[in-house]
Amino acid sequence: MNFVSNLFSSPKPPPAPDYTGAAQAQGAANVETARLEGRMNRPDIYSPYDQTVVTDLGDDRFRMDYSLTPEYESQRQKQAAIGGQYLDVAGQRLGELPSGEFNLGALPTFQGAVDTTGFTPLASTDDLTDYANRSEKAYFDRGFSRIQPGQQMEKTALHTDLINSGLPVGSTAYNDAMSRLEMTHADQLSGLAQSAIAEGQRMRQGLAGEAQSMRQSQLAEASMIREMQNQARAQSLADTLLQRRLPMEELATLTGSPSIGSAGMGVATTGLNTPGISVAPPPIFAATQAEGQAANNRYATNMQGYGARMNAIGNIASAFSDKILKENIVKVGKSPSGLNIYEWNYLWSPERFRGVIAQEVQKVKPQAVLSNIFGYLMVDYNKLDVNMEKI
Repeated sequence: MNFVSNLFSSPKPPPAPDYTGAAQAQGAANVETARLEGRMNRPDIYSPYDQTVVTDLGDDRFRMDYSLTPEYESQRQKQAAIGGQYLDVAGQRLGELPSGEFNLGALPTFQGAVDTTGFTPLASTDDLTDYANRSEKAYFDRGFSRIQPGQQMEKTALHTDLINSGLPVGSTAYNDAMSRLEMTHADQLSGLAQSAIAEGQRMRQGLAGEAQSMRQSQLAEASMIREMQNQARAQSLADTLLQRRLPMEELATLTGSPSIGSAGMGVATTGLNTPGISVAPPPIFAATQAEGQAANNRYATNMQGYGARMNAIGNIASAFSDKILKENIVKVGKSPSGLNIYEWNYLWSPERFRGVIAQEVQKVKPQAVLSNIFGYLMVDYNKLDVNMEKI
């Protein structure tokens, strides 16, 4: 009993992680790490081209004084003059850019779903049934026209032989012989009817397959045409976008200043390939998140298992027909065969069900009751005139 109860008991959710405390600790660690990294990455820089001097102002504030050597300061001023000329040209070209709304109306129409208006209509079920019936009748009529003369000749010959043998019409021997012949003839006609039915179904399937093949061919051709039209539209759209983008790219090029080299551009250099120092803060909050996520994942997995077990009640309800697994049992009627019908809920769930009690069925219809691996009685409702229902 404890096993069944535990099987359907809901898992308990894990306690919520202390995200507030973790966030506060992570924030403090981030601030201290940022301060440390900032101090380590603010050295005074000197090179043959320029120099940068850092002054600590306190309260996490710094001042960086940057200056060029006289020769590179002269180059900077020349570059600024050239950049101004570039911007003047760019201002003239700005008025030449397309300013209207981008219109897709001139493009070919996008083809969506395939238009099946002109397709060959598929045969309806009534059409196929009528065609099969006509084929079946034609097949039977042809066979009957060949079989009937022979049967008539056999019947006449047997009549003559019986009369010549001294067996008068109406005698027991005469009637038995004629009955056996008529049974043989009936079997022949029955076989012909079965063959006619098979022929009708074969013709029906052939007609349906031929119509379906025609529809598939039409659909493939229409799909290919649609794809070609959409490809043409995509190419036209690409060409239109290129014509609109080229002058904008030219303007973007003009607004960029020409470079005179890595030095003298407002970036301090030392001439040395010295990498910056990076310090990572301890992942306090990430660790707390990972721990909480792991706990939630375990809880979600347990809940999935619990949901699967609860859904299993509807699929294997016959495994829970034992009276000792039920409570609040109320008799609500009888089946046509006289079985008592009850309503109840299981020990582990408030949901109500309607059906039979295995112990009672075992007394009147033992072939419908068996025991599972846990020793509880099960009922095969397929052998009863009662259905297991959730109410």
